[in-house]
Amino acid sequence: MQYMNGNRGNIDTPRVAVIVPVYRDLRATRNCIESLMASNLPEHATIVIIDDNSPESAVSAYCQELTTRSSIQLIVNSENLGFVGTSNKGFKFDTEADIILLNSDTVVANDWVQRLQGCAYRDDNIGTVTPFSNNGTICSYPVFLASNRLPKQWSTGEIDRAFQAGNAGTHCEIPTAVGFCMYIKRDCLNMTGDFDEESFGQGYGEECDFSLRASAKGWKHAIAADVFVYHEGAASFASESTDRKRRADIIMSRLHPHYQALIGDFIAEDPLYFFRKNVDAIRLSEKPSDANALLEEHFRYTKIILERVQNEQEQRQQLEKLLDNVREQFTETDNALRRAQAVVSALNSDLKQFKELDAQLRDTIQGMEQSRSWRYTAWLRRK
Repeated sequence: MQYMNGNRGNIDTPRVAVIVPVYRDLRATRNCIESLMASNLPEHATIVIIDDNSPESAVSAYCQELTTRSSIQLIVNSENLGFVGTSNKGFKFDTEADIILLNSDTVVANDWVQRLQGCAYRDDNIGTVTPFSNNGTICSYPVFLASNRLPKQWSTGEIDRAFQAGNAGTHCEIPTAVGFCMYIKRDCLNMTGDFDEESFGQGYGEECDFSLRASAKGWKHAIAADVFVYHEGAASFASESTDRKRRADIIMSRLHPHYQALIGDFIAEDPLYFFRKNVDAIRLSEKPSDANALLEEHFRYTKIILERVQNEQEQRQQLEKLLDNVREQFTETDNALRRAQAVVSALNSDLKQFKELDAQLRDTIQGMEQSRSWRYTAWLRRK
């Protein structure tokens, strides 16, 4: 896995639209949008809130209050489109701007937009950028693959600064963007197309499908190692998230058969370990009392890796059993085919003998019909 660093070249800074689909959970939504407005947004960034026909009147009322602030653009869906449909609608708000698709249960800080955009334009082939997060699967910190709480004694802004200090100007290629906070270059979006609303419905997995479709067209996906965004997780659909994820995995396996192997290889390599380690060092340096928490986090990391290895071993054993069963079935089928072939051979032999006997009988009958006695007794046969 290749690591890269550097600064943006002298290019015109593209406009960026921060799209926030909103549906439920006033507390999480308020935290997200207030943090967004309090962050150090660049002048070329626009905040677009989309009320996806929320069933909670308090959420819709809050969104309406936001229209009094000049920095907010509000779109209200007349019917519920779901996360995927609402995202696609947001993509069309400014067809020249790059997109940051931000979940309504996130919290951002500092100059996060500038750093995401800086990463996006560090390489012409980067199509999407994802930050680190406490709850971001392959982008999770402090424990890889886990849903973490913020480290004690640390705010989102402080952890973000730790990432900025420890990994300034660096990024790493990842197999797919993660949808809680996803920077998408406009050129990548135009070439790849919208999210697949038909396949992914209300949400989960759409960003992975988009990423793999973009990869097929030559785009790369990066994690900005110097950005951290807090993600609460499943605020709008907490009770449905497990089923949605399971369905998404099934759809992804059907649409992209190599997806699971791609993710598995990335997890096995864990190229983000050193970025996380850099932040650990800063935490320990700035707040030595964090040492016990760091030790516990490393125990959790070890436990998750061991559990994953154990699960893979169990899956391998199950596959081996399945393979043995298939082999037995093939052996039984092969033996049955051989027995059937022997029967067919015997029948063919009998048929050959029958045809030979039939030919002999025909010759005999033909000889009889041509004999004098046959002709002389014809008048008897007529009677």
